[in-house]
Amino acid sequence: MRWYAVAALAVAAGLFLTATAAFSEQEIIPDWIRNLAGWWAEGQVSDAEFVSSLQWLVDAGYIDLGGDAEVQRLVRDGKYSIEQPGDWERQAPIWDEATGGIRDSIIKLETIDDTIPAIVSVSSGGMLGENITEHREVGLALLDEYLGDAFNHTLSAEADVMGNPGYVDEYTVTIFDWVVQGKSYSFEYEGSIYEIKYESADETFADHLPEFERMAQTFRLE
Repeated sequence: MRWYAVAALAVAAGLFLTATAAFSEQEIIPDWIRNLAGWWAEGQVSDAEFVSSLQWLVDAGYIDLGGDAEVQRLVRDGKYSIEQPGDWERQAPIWDEATGGIRDSIIKLETIDDTIPAIVSVSSGGMLGENITEHREVGLALLDEYLGDAFNHTLSAEADVMGNPGYVDEYTVTIFDWVVQGKSYSFEYEGSIYEIKYESADETFADHLPEFERMAQTFRLE
């Protein structure tokens, strides 16, 4: 059993775990950027600190510098898109019969031959229940049935995105000597559940987490 066996069980369970206000069709400049701009204008912040904040806006997708370079994105049938950096390779999509959904994923090239590579995925599908809360209850019950104590929920917090309910989750899955660590953002939108998720080996999880967080900021509903 390799890492994808764990992923397949999670997909089969239909557990889409959630999103933050960062994922919005109308991006709002964060308050800390606004405050920093004011402090810079008053001479309370250095030029270097202000330029750093502008670079963050570019990296997070708030500012498009244009140019000839075309940003590569993982796009799914007019439903959603997310940035796909050049050192991540797209994998074959996986269909989930339980929710009628689909899961797209990309793998960090430098980890592709590892027992547990770094993988970022985006899923969309129908709800197992009347709302995202019931959906999660069904999914968690199935995970408990399939994985039992191997699945450990380390963080689960409610969030709101685009006026829709969602969650941010962190977890580990232990299979024999392998430990998979994951983080996900999921939310409900127009009757569907969307999930942006990152999984990696426990010992290398922190190495690619900042890149995942930046990529997650580029998620768009089409």
